Amino acid sequence: MDPESQSPNQQPPKSYSKRPMWQWVVIYLVVASIVYGLVYYVFMRDGSSLY
Repeated sequence: MDPESQSPNQQPPKSYSKRPMWQWVVIYLVVASIVYGLVYYVFMRDGSSLY
């Protein structure tokens, strides 16, 4: 038997719902800026032929 698997103080791995609020804000800002940049690039690339 493995002694590490029998330790009563072993904690289960943390789930994603245990993240602090500031990490969710940072994740949201990063994802939102990437999406905004892609949308801006697509519309600027398509709209540049009007000039």
